[in-house]
Amino acid sequence: MKKTLLISSLIIISVLLFEAYHENIGNEWYRYQKKYKDTITKLAKTKKERDIAASYEIKMRQIVLPDLRRVDRCISCHVGIEDPRMAGMEQPLAAHPGDTLEIHELETIGCTVCHDGQGRAITVKEAHAVNISFWEKPMLKEPFLQSNCFRCHNMDELPQLAEFHEGRKIFFSHGCLGCHKLKGKGGQLGPDLTNIADANIHLKHPVNKNLVDQFYHNLNVAYIYESVKEPKAQPEVTAMPDFHFSEEEIRALTVFLKSLSKRAVPASYLAQKREGHQPEDFQGEALFRKYCVACHGIDAKGGVKNINYVKKTVPALNTLAERMFLTEPEDANKVAELLEKGVDITNMSPQLDVPNRGRVLAQYRAIRNVIEKGSIAGKEDPKGPEPLLHMPSWAEGLTRKDIDSIISCLIKLYPWDEKKSEENNE
Repeated sequence: MKKTLLISSLIIISVLLFEAYHENIGNEWYRYQKKYKDTITKLAKTKKERDIAASYEIKMRQIVLPDLRRVDRCISCHVGIEDPRMAGMEQPLAAHPGDTLEIHELETIGCTVCHDGQGRAITVKEAHAVNISFWEKPMLKEPFLQSNCFRCHNMDELPQLAEFHEGRKIFFSHGCLGCHKLKGKGGQLGPDLTNIADANIHLKHPVNKNLVDQFYHNLNVAYIYESVKEPKAQPEVTAMPDFHFSEEEIRALTVFLKSLSKRAVPASYLAQKREGHQPEDFQGEALFRKYCVACHGIDAKGGVKNINYVKKTVPALNTLAERMFLTEPEDANKVAELLEKGVDITNMSPQLDVPNRGRVLAQYRAIRNVIEKGSIAGKEDPKGPEPLLHMPSWAEGLTRKDIDSIISCLIKLYPWDEKKSEENNE
């Protein structure tokens, strides 16, 4: 009995000693800090620097962030992050690149609010959270890292983040809001993109494994990238067209979409809006690009295929002037300018002075009504599938002035020169 107890005790003591060694001296952070201490000892040139190096304590380090409900232990390995002498060193001992820490206090924001990963972890694999199935925000790499800047900053700030701003420009200029909502505005044909960066990684349709490997096992980034590059991948039946974006455009769009996340920081962390910010252009052309071009095409020429739709393709809108019985450029421009200024052409004094006034106003009301209330695409084959594209209701997303601005823009797009050329050839 005594022998059994002695052996059991020795085993327990051995296990405890091994774990104590593994959790401290045998751990990665211990080796990195030991290497850092050896490095700064060699770099020391004065007695003061040598004394500082000699007194450097090797221990677990962490940043406690109660406002963010985080504990970041990244600095246990990245010990040279604020030491300028470590610039150019190999990770994890290298100083933080750029001037980020000159304008951000490390003790206030920590690491994971920008970089993601598991802040409490004490091993490299667990801290980076790469290929850990239950962790939905593994550490981000460039260029997608810049997406997290907008957890604290406004989207009109940080002009140096060129890839993000290019992606934002592409998003708003290709009519993505015609099918997707963003912060309550947009169409309903596709999923709401307001918090797409928080999309659960346990998806119904698995993401291409090669893309997952390409993006450092970040399933959310891979999912967003695949959805932009191959619209039919998530899911196969979709109304989203293939825009044939270049690789650079796809990556830029992915960076922008990855920034669409819930605010994970308290109000005190949010950067103040810069003085002199110019408001976004909400005139007709800009609104048309934001909400309409994905279905109605660049320059409103239509032609986008719509399965089992009675008219085959989404109609062109650059012939709106003709549909409104505006047969002369001067009359069309007059109506367009009034609408652009926000004038109610149905109730103005004196009355609208154009030929066929009654027909013009009746058609204008009909067009505005379709935009406000939407329209269901008629089926070519009653027994066939439902057309994927329908005109959504914009009564909540767009004001009357917004709608009039879009109609004004479309009236101006009428190809008068082509019309005259056709008449001359007849």
